[in-house]
This record gives sequence, structure tokens and C-alpha cells, in this order.
Amino acid sequence: MNTFHQQFNTTGNAAVGVQIGQLSGDLHQGAGVLVGVAADLDRLRTALSRAHQRGEIDTATLDGARQELDVAGAALPATDDERRGQVRRALHNLFGLLAGVAGFGAQIAAIVSAVEGHGA
Repeated sequence: MNTFHQQFNTTGNAAVGVQIGQLSGDLHQGAGVLVGVAADLDRLRTALSRAHQRGEIDTATLDGARQELDVAGAALPATDDERRGQVRRALHNLFGLLAGVAGFGAQIAAIVSAVEGHGA
């Protein structure tokens, strides 16, 4: 088995990805997922504020969405089933609040996928 380790140091809004041609065995990702989910929640919070400023969501929806983001953020790092469940439920509630608001469904689904797939 070959082990490959790579570390990226980024600043600002830099994004780092890895493309793997062929994988044999397990793939483990460290704290980057934890940081990634927290950063995704922060980006979502910013996007919600901007949508509110543009009049795309009302104040009550924004307040409810912020509450769900607070619940999800408080459960991080989601290192066990209970905490992952708290994050998932908060994000599912958030998804319901924002149904019909363009652009948010895909963002929320990506965060849920990260939590479910990587134990963020």
C-alpha cells in the first residue's frame, strides 16, 4: 500500500481539491472536512444575509435560518452519530425554510453530504 500525504496552506477564499485517477483501498481525510463544514456554514450565513438584503427572503425566514445554522454549528465537530444527527436535522430544517429560494438547496445538500459522508 502506498501512502500519499499532501498539505495545502491557503488564505482568503482559496479552494483546494484533489483529483484521483485510481484509488485502491481506503481514503481518509483529516480535519480539513471539519474546517470545511464550518466554513460552508459561514458562507451560507453570508449568502443568506445577502439574499435578505436583496429582498429574496424576509426577516422571519432569515432569523429562522440563522437559528438552524447556529444549531448545526454548535454540533460541530460532528464526531458521533448524535452530533451528526443534530447537524443533519438542522440542515434539513434549513432546507425546508428556504424551499423555493433559488441557489440554497444545492449548497445545503452539499453540506449534508459532507456531514454524512465524512463525519464532519
